[in-house]
Amino acid sequence: MSEVRIHVSNMDAFFENATRDGARIDAGDFSLQPGEIAFESMDLLLKVLTANRWRLLRALKAAGTSSIRQLAHSLKRDYRGVHADVVALAEVGLIEKTAEGLVKVPWDRITAEMAITEAA
Repeated sequence: MSEVRIHVSNMDAFFENATRDGARIDAGDFSLQPGEIAFESMDLLLKVLTANRWRLLRALKAAGTSSIRQLAHSLKRDYRGVHADVVALAEVGLIEKTAEGLVKVPWDRITAEMAITEAA
């Protein structure tokens, strides 16, 4: 199962994780690890992962690979708005484009961590 974890992280934590992962690989551990998408702040995470975009991700995962036009039709939304949302989600790695120009959600599970102690 492919999995990605979305969370808020600072640069220090990013480099600590990269160092840990590098040491794991250097030690010969090539086991599949869950993906991570880190945002600089809770504000940025919530700006990218809006309610409409979350619905879009769920609909696209359920539909499988799709065109943006088909996705917009299934969501009963206008093409331009869905296209803008797809672009934003693709920029952070939650959606991928196929060679044929279709879009898909490459993850079986997306987990968003939102710490109550993080400033919004």
